[in-house]
Amino acid sequence: MDMLLWVMFYTLISTQGSRSAVSLSEPSGKVYTRVAASGSSSLTNISTTSTLIQPPPVYPSLHTQKLDASGSSGVFTPPARFNNQVLPSFANTTLTNVTVIRGKVAYLHCHVLNIGTKTVSWVRHEDIHVLTVGRLTFTNDGRFEAMNKPGSDVWSLRIKYPQLRDSGKYECQVSTRPSRARVITLNVVEPRAVIPPGPELYVDHGSPLNITCVVPDSPEPPEHVFWYHRDKMVSFDGSRRGVTITTDKGPVTTSNLVIPDVTTQDSGVYICAPQGMKEASVRVSVL
Repeated sequence: MDMLLWVMFYTLISTQGSRSAVSLSEPSGKVYTRVAASGSSSLTNISTTSTLIQPPPVYPSLHTQKLDASGSSGVFTPPARFNNQVLPSFANTTLTNVTVIRGKVAYLHCHVLNIGTKTVSWVRHEDIHVLTVGRLTFTNDGRFEAMNKPGSDVWSLRIKYPQLRDSGKYECQVSTRPSRARVITLNVVEPRAVIPPGPELYVDHGSPLNITCVVPDSPEPPEHVFWYHRDKMVSFDGSRRGVTITTDKGPVTTSNLVIPDVTTQDSGVYICAPQGMKEASVRVSVL
């Protein structure tokens, strides 16, 4: 049967009048070449080993290739470095924890690099309230204000007269997709003065009186520390001679009131009042 097919195929080829060359392979593995010219033909045994000719490989285009990050099938997405776009980012100079004294202006700073055409918004976490977008304010509370100098990378939220209720988390948000954000925690504190050891102080007539007032754990020292006796400010040039007040400012502020020799007129309540902070008092009894 195989020989019959071979003869029929050979007869079909021999009818061509143009010169051609064809390689054929029999089941036995022999390879033949037939040369036809001017109607004559001959069949020549070239080799007893068959040869398999593979077509050249076809490589897909980069734009049509479908790959994912693991190499399996999926839509190919060029890496970020291909599109020459630098996304906004937050500088390490952005403080994420800010502590201020109640009543003093609070500033929350957000340092955004490569902002381009994006905008910066400030959002209060407690009620998801958008306070500002760009340089515009979107709250009826006039204490909040967006601040940014033209050309500056720093976008700030200013809060005037901050109260204890303003403590919490605030989000500096950049209008990318998805959005990028940096959370800043605001702590509004109300430092208070303390007069150790207690509310009562006893001193002998004619002895010196030394009262120490301490302001611990304050983010900044008070500008002034005032002393009051019987609701009147104690001063160096008052009727009471020899009075001295010494104040040492720092992370822990101390103020000392010294009266060299007390009399019964020095009895009563003394108040230590750091500016903008909770005051402390002590009752002095002269024996």
